[in-house]
Amino acid sequence: MEEARARIVASAVARLNLVPWATRTHATPAAALAPPVGDIPHAQWRGLPDDVVARVLVRLPVLDLFRLGYLFSPRWLDIWRANPLHLHDRQFASPRIAADDVADAIANVLELHVGDGVQFVGVQGGVGSDDDDDGDGGGGDEVVGADGDDLGVIVNPGLVDDDDDGIGADDGVISDDDLYGHDDIPAGGYEIGRVYSFRVETTRWRLDHLDRWCAALQRGRVREVILANLAIEGHPDLPQGIRDCGTSLKGLHVSFTVEADHIDPLVNLRGLGLCGCAINHGVISRALRPESEIRGLTVDFNRQLGDVSVQNTRLRSLEMFDNLMEGSTITVDDAIQFRNLDLYPTRPSRICIVDAPSLRRIGSLDLFITVLEIKGVVIQAGMVQRPPKKRSVRILGLRVNYTEMGHRVPREIEQILKCFPLLEQLEIMRDDEVTQEERLLEADDEHIYQGNNFFRDLGCFKHHLRRIYLTGFRGGKYELALGKAILDEARAGSLGHSSKCYSH
Repeated sequence: MEEARARIVASAVARLNLVPWATRTHATPAAALAPPVGDIPHAQWRGLPDDVVARVLVRLPVLDLFRLGYLFSPRWLDIWRANPLHLHDRQFASPRIAADDVADAIANVLELHVGDGVQFVGVQGGVGSDDDDDGDGGGGDEVVGADGDDLGVIVNPGLVDDDDDGIGADDGVISDDDLYGHDDIPAGGYEIGRVYSFRVETTRWRLDHLDRWCAALQRGRVREVILANLAIEGHPDLPQGIRDCGTSLKGLHVSFTVEADHIDPLVNLRGLGLCGCAINHGVISRALRPESEIRGLTVDFNRQLGDVSVQNTRLRSLEMFDNLMEGSTITVDDAIQFRNLDLYPTRPSRICIVDAPSLRRIGSLDLFITVLEIKGVVIQAGMVQRPPKKRSVRILGLRVNYTEMGHRVPREIEQILKCFPLLEQLEIMRDDEVTQEERLLEADDEHIYQGNNFFRDLGCFKHHLRRIYLTGFRGGKYELALGKAILDEARAGSLGHSSKCYSH
């Protein structure tokens, strides 16, 4: 069971945002360093400006940070604490420490960085708040603390993170470059002891570890928590300590059972990921309410989800991976901000797209199982009615079962492509193995679709389509014939094939 859960977690976290610099350092080949210059004394390293030292420290794995930090500045600890912490358990893998000690090491580092709580330091001449009532008008201009100087004021743990930089569901579309929006740090200053990201994916922990982590995360006003459950059997509820993080928490990806009332206190939550949980469908409905701040919802490895309605909501992205949705429908309507629908390889019975003017991406649409309906019209080969157009869609992923669909594949794809005249990227994913009836293509085989005029007069093929991927490629006769038919008409800049999928 533990191995299965670990595989699920590994698959889910692989799709998350970039890892911290220090974690990426582990995967970087050793640098070929030039020999030291003799006339620059070692002591001059300590003359580097604080911002330069900070950029060095953030790239050091945790153990290297504590072994080498003093070389760059006698105040390296204060410089480190003055930058938001991005803590990832992979940072403890090199140099390796005993697996049983990692959870304690994470707690120690977290508590050292956070201290008694987040402290705001005003920069001299800035416009930051000055709450220490000492008449100095905004604090100093350096990172201080180890020598007893004023660190500023400890931020009230009950302070509401009132940075609603989003818009209502009935307003215009905003950029999704930063899912979590701007932070609430006042202008003209910085924070000491703040935690931005806390990721524990492969570490086995105990409940006492979790208690220490959560207490420190609350003091550090954590922004994002990614926590895999490799310790408690079954599907335990979301820990109370995470729920108590309150208004600071904007991103939450967990493998715990999450009920609707669990996320009610997390009023500024922007990204929610549910991995391998025993989901109460109410939490999905709660996340999709018009008043919800959630912009990105990810649901992974869950059994038998019901209907999902993305309607009158602020949601921008819905990603569903390896969920069972037999007999269920996904509806997108009155979703002005909604941009991304990815269903790899979740297969609902029907997808209904009504009003989604910003929809840019549809990933992994199963042509054999899922019925696509656009503005009340079912899209299918041979339809007499003129198909409606969705001009906003730029990226489309299709899953194909050649064994079940046979020669219907080109016509089904052609009909769907008529709905997306401005498509720029198309991925066609094979979902089955090559059968004896289909067999592999041989050198003297004829082109089985020769003269069928598939994909002729498609607007996207002539003007906009730039990239076509044939993924899950097996070399079967039908899929190669499909690729040849596409090449006969498309003017794409690139056609690729791979056993991997690009849609996610």
